[in-house]
Amino acid sequence: MSHSNAFEESAWPFDAAINAASFTTKYVLDGSLPILEVYHDHDGDWQFMCGTTNASADAKVVCLGCMIDCDPTLVQLADLPEGWLAHRESPAQPWARESYEDSDAANEA
Repeated sequence: MSHSNAFEESAWPFDAAINAASFTTKYVLDGSLPILEVYHDHDGDWQFMCGTTNASADAKVVCLGCMIDCDPTLVQLADLPEGWLAHRESPAQPWARESYEDSDAANEA
């Protein structure tokens, strides 16, 4: 099923496609919690999390463009390298960035 997003596709800043799958929580999608953690996984996937849950029952898969529609400040993270995360205390605070270790690689060691 095709759908549109609120921004101009010609201005898309991410390397991933607008309709690329990304991960979030049901609380972010229903608007009850803000996005406070963003992970650009080592495999290139994006996760937009509320910081309260990582339970699979709370997980949702949505297109990357819909996440940007949900929170336009995420455009600031388009250049976040793979294997890095960004976090903030509240939506009014700036994003802080840092690298993180690939948990899959750590489990293989």
